Amino acid sequence: MYWEDLADRALWEGLSVHLTRADVARTPAWCVDVVRPGRVRVTAGDTPRWWARQEPCWTGVGLLRGAPMGPDDAVVRAITADDLRAASATPGTIAWWRHWSVWFLEAMAAGGRSPLRPGLWWVAPLACTDGPSLAVLDRPRPRDASTSRWDLARATLRRADGAPWTDDRCDERWRVNGCDALLPLRRASREDNGRVKAWRKRARDGTLPPVLVHFIGALNMFALLDGHDRFAAARLEGAPVPWLHVSALTYTPVTLDPQRQAAIVRQAERYGGAAPTATINAMYALAFDDRPWPSRPSYGRVLAGGVPRWDDEVTRRLVALGLPTAGDRLLA
Repeated sequence: MYWEDLADRALWEGLSVHLTRADVARTPAWCVDVVRPGRVRVTAGDTPRWWARQEPCWTGVGLLRGAPMGPDDAVVRAITADDLRAASATPGTIAWWRHWSVWFLEAMAAGGRSPLRPGLWWVAPLACTDGPSLAVLDRPRPRDASTSRWDLARATLRRADGAPWTDDRCDERWRVNGCDALLPLRRASREDNGRVKAWRKRARDGTLPPVLVHFIGALNMFALLDGHDRFAAARLEGAPVPWLHVSALTYTPVTLDPQRQAAIVRQAERYGGAAPTATINAMYALAFDDRPWPSRPSYGRVLAGGVPRWDDEVTRRLVALGLPTAGDRLLA
């Protein structure tokens, strides 16, 4: 495993991590199974955790809960008191985020139950528009208004609370599939749960470890890999949630066009001193910046058995839960 800091315009963008077959298995134990038309299954440890069906034109997604994840198939091991003491940096600083990013990477690789596979990965703090989230406290502000190449690659969690926390059968309708909502892998714990109460003290102290999520492109949702009780504790205390996002990473090469460069230079010269310096700098960057563009691919695999297998599994699960199967939109 080899990791390094990512920075653009002197702004810290998380960690870039290169994994080999010596670090993680080629086929991960946590996976997204896909079968056309519009059927998805989230599997962890060969056990289905969610079935999902995309609505026509991707206007929403129907969800059916599978078996919840327990301690024996957790994506990472439990955080211990020694782990907490080792996180000596001030919470929210780059050093603190870097420490926990490396901790989760090593824990996922050691456990062998995560979405990680050989290749390039990106671990970075995540912003959430549905409630307070912990930002990078010592991240400097850009000196100009030009767009970073990482701005478009960054993810945003838009809905953290919702029916997937409590219901076995639910729908998400937010423009495109689940549209950046959270998909927990088990139900919410009770407020009097021992772990929730212990994490509430950490939330009050501002020392709560990050909550780990992973984006599922087929659903436009973030799977909550680890930190269900930490999220509950932060919500109960009204404290910011330290979201940490792990995703695959790829770069798209940029090909510079000499004619386009010359045209942009002429346009910038015509502006002269009439345009702000930031605007002129952005124009030159557009013409001569040959750095590749980062993006977040989302891995999946074709479900063996196809539609018949998916439909059979869903029907069996609906029957087991005592839910109707005739005319169910999840099967439609």
